[in-house]
Amino acid sequence: MGALLGVWFCADWLTRSLGWSISPGVLGMLAVLGLLLSGKADIGWVKSGSDWLLGELVLFFIPCVVAVVNYLPLFRAEGVQLTIAVGVGTILVMAATALAVHAGCRLERRITQWRDAADEQGQS
Repeated sequence: MGALLGVWFCADWLTRSLGWSISPGVLGMLAVLGLLLSGKADIGWVKSGSDWLLGELVLFFIPCVVAVVNYLPLFRAEGVQLTIAVGVGTILVMAATALAVHAGCRLERRITQWRDAADEQGQS
């Protein structure tokens, strides 16, 4: 997990010092993806950090509950519209995530097939 935090802090420092408008989290994710694809990072340190984040995921919803309590009059006046917007947004995010996971699994299967075919050609 420490390595993931280190990447994020570096991305945060880089965006602040260069004045970029990109989120440090997005830049950090791109950096981690680049490190993983290049083979310079071990998937084990990413997995341990992501396991911790997923284990503590419920803590990220506490600010949402506090916001609802702080803006109760807004929710009384516009509650239906906000509920619809949140519901539709959640469904869209879930659908996009499912499609991305499906595409990732298909890509992983293709890569495995390519590697198996290359190994068979190399052995013959």
